[in-house]
Amino acid sequence: MTDENDGRIKHRNFRRIRFVIPYNNIIKEPQVETFLIQEKGISMDTPRGFTLIELLIVVAIIGILAAIAVPNFLNAQLRAKIARTNSDLKALSTAIDTYFLDHNKHPNNYSHLTVDLIGLTTPVSYIASVSFRDIFKAEQGNTGNNKESYLYFNYFYETKGPGNWMNAINRPDLSTKGYCLSSWGPDRWQDAIEWYYVQSKLGDTAGALARVYHASNGLVSKGDIGRWGGDVTGVPVIAGG
Repeated sequence: MTDENDGRIKHRNFRRIRFVIPYNNIIKEPQVETFLIQEKGISMDTPRGFTLIELLIVVAIIGILAAIAVPNFLNAQLRAKIARTNSDLKALSTAIDTYFLDHNKHPNNYSHLTVDLIGLTTPVSYIASVSFRDIFKAEQGNTGNNKESYLYFNYFYETKGPGNWMNAINRPDLSTKGYCLSSWGPDRWQDAIEWYYVQSKLGDTAGALARVYHASNGLVSKGDIGRWGGDVTGVPVIAGG
């Protein structure tokens, strides 16, 4: 393609390609020839960018992927927290059961907070530390248990001394050498799962189950996570996990 005005070859819509032409199939003095090959509809001096429609499609795809991935990531995090809670309660339960073997009773309920079960760490170390943190527990609770600790309830009715939780609710008829450990659960609210044993004994099964966390009701739903030990009947070892 030539310009009628100056006879020079225009470079627009052409691509420059360089060829090496050998002499007698042996390259002695390579000759470089330049050819211009036209590309239909493409200007070599104007770079092609994305159109608005293409950008909108990409943004829409990213939004859809984020809508799928983010909830799954948050759900995986919550399941990991529930698994960690069950692991912590199991470790505390093992220490309490070992304490019982040496003393024929479970630690007293001077406090409902597991962080105060210092008798499990000294003078005999049944567990390295009782400073477990309930990751579902809010800074302050509706029962005044404002430390971020799991809860402990001794079901044995003491006839003397400061007594246990069973003394506090005045039910000597339900006394047993057992206990309950609990976490507030994903809803971050205390649903008093320690009453599960009492309500089960009194025949209020529906009321007892209402205190238990069920993942089938939604990962963040009403109910506590609990673990029982000792001579406790009518309740599962683990509920809500």
